[in-house]
Amino acid sequence: MGWPMTRALPLFIHGLLAAGIGVTAWLFAPPGILLLTLAMGAVLLALASTDWRTFILPDPLNALLALLGLLMVWQHARSDWLDHLIGGAAAYLALLGIELFYRHVRGIDALGRGDAKLAGALGLWLGWQGLPFLFLIAAASGLIGVLIYSGLLRRKITGDTPVPFGPWIALSGWICWLGLAAI
Repeated sequence: MGWPMTRALPLFIHGLLAAGIGVTAWLFAPPGILLLTLAMGAVLLALASTDWRTFILPDPLNALLALLGLLMVWQHARSDWLDHLIGGAAAYLALLGIELFYRHVRGIDALGRGDAKLAGALGLWLGWQGLPFLFLIAAASGLIGVLIYSGLLRRKITGDTPVPFGPWIALSGWICWLGLAAI
């Protein structure tokens, strides 16, 4: 008779998100970096979707995002290459530090290493100057998303409830990149 809603809804949502990526890239990315921006958006969507379902950010996808970021720097931001390398290292080390600190204090893993790798890859795209915005938007959107999700499911979220952070880092990276690319 047809696909059950449990299969159709995720496909529909992914289709809408992919269309949103295409439209926003077309509207905000300069023509010289449109293809790289579309590739970035596709990888971010794959990362966010995977993390949302499995709580895993696959290394090959993070590596692809980082390589695309290095290609963007090489083609379009050669004069600022050091800013972008510092951005990648600083973003990775910031989330790695939070992960290790939290593990030391609470004795549990709350932030995965994939989150640090994703932030590091986005740091290559944004440079160190974009990192405050990346982290602020990721934290704020994650908090708002958790509150909405908790309200929709009428379920209490506690400090022990697992919540994927990758989708919010990816969303933040996309917003920050389009904001920087538009200037």
